[in-house]
Amino acid sequence: MTNPFTRHGIEHLSPSTLNTWAAQPSIVVLEKLLKRRSTGVSMAALRGTASETGIVAGLLDPRMPVVECQDIALREFDRLCGLSGDPKRVKERDGIPGIVAQGLLALRPYGIPSQTQGKIVHQFKSIPVPILGYYDLVFHDSGVLVDIKTQLRLSSEISAPHNRQVSFYVYNTGLEGRVAYVTPQKYGVYRIENPLEGMYELLNIAHRMGKTLAVSDDPMEIAAMMVPDFGSFYYSDPVTLQNAREVFGFKEQPDMPVARDNGDA
Repeated sequence: MTNPFTRHGIEHLSPSTLNTWAAQPSIVVLEKLLKRRSTGVSMAALRGTASETGIVAGLLDPRMPVVECQDIALREFDRLCGLSGDPKRVKERDGIPGIVAQGLLALRPYGIPSQTQGKIVHQFKSIPVPILGYYDLVFHDSGVLVDIKTQLRLSSEISAPHNRQVSFYVYNTGLEGRVAYVTPQKYGVYRIENPLEGMYELLNIAHRMGKTLAVSDDPMEIAAMMVPDFGSFYYSDPVTLQNAREVFGFKEQPDMPVARDNGDA
């Protein structure tokens, strides 16, 4: 049987891709099948990457002062941003010192991480391509795997996509999965209660994605099945939105309404 993923140039899947397919499949079609990717990265994503750099530095060296960890994160943010004129840059940068401080408060009690930024690959008989992802931290002494999610407002519980993501990371590892949500003012570390269920949810998405891709070898035919929500945050990048309008926009003029005789004199 022909592999519907490789037919469309997809050699592997990831929790991120599968979560995006569940939320806004048109984005996956746009970027993975049609190769219409934006080169931009959001300021929020850069804030997360930079903050995690500072937090991890402070975890690996428990004696490092918090202010040094904050400086590491700020320098990394400035490096990643380059000369960007994004108006959100200042706001996201301002949140980094607090996020680093709160992240260290949340995670230093776990000790020094055994591994950081590790790769996880799972191959399932029912899915014809491997699924791979990268976790943030493993504390083997505590038997815990932690994924860091930086925010400006604290989540009160684990979101469904994050639950599926971390469930994938801990599958068949014997580790307990946790998500550390960190904001400039506070943090919350939440435990994955049923990782097997989260893993099944991810596989269900992969199966359904495969069935959709199997409909046609033509990516534009797959695109014609999509109904994008241009108001979604997935389309907040102007280049992505423009690409999507070119691909998914309705090309024909709508029919004029037909006049009806309603019987009034």
